[in-house]
Amino acid sequence: MSDVERNIDVVRRLEDAYNRREYSHLGELIRDDLIAHTPGSEQVPQNHEGLTANNEGAYSAFPDKRTEILDVFGEGDRVVARIHNTGTNTGGLPWLGIPANDAKVDLEWVQISRHEADGKIAETWTQMEVPKLMMQLGAMQAPGGM
Repeated sequence: MSDVERNIDVVRRLEDAYNRREYSHLGELIRDDLIAHTPGSEQVPQNHEGLTANNEGAYSAFPDKRTEILDVFGEGDRVVARIHNTGTNTGGLPWLGIPANDAKVDLEWVQISRHEADGKIAETWTQMEVPKLMMQLGAMQAPGGM
């Protein structure tokens, strides 16, 4: 297996672990001093405990949350993944002031990860469809009031 194939496998294994809510192998996949360039990531420590808390927070808001990697490719020490996320807001998002409202969410994000020589993820850049999420949750009107 090439380094690129290994790095892609790390991204797939990480997404699977988040979906299964099994965090015991995070140390094999992510450096504990991860640098995350994600909107809002500065509010949660980017270590194994913080990433676990972040994923569990998402499940508290969206107990039926599911993610699926739609596209993934890599070159050198980088992997790019396009991820599809669905869920139902039955738990609310108190950190955004959004109550539980049974709103369905269906959105995507793109994440670039930089991997160390051992394959662990050391740095990430993520762009999410935040306006789409906020509109689906009823926290923001669509452009033109639609």
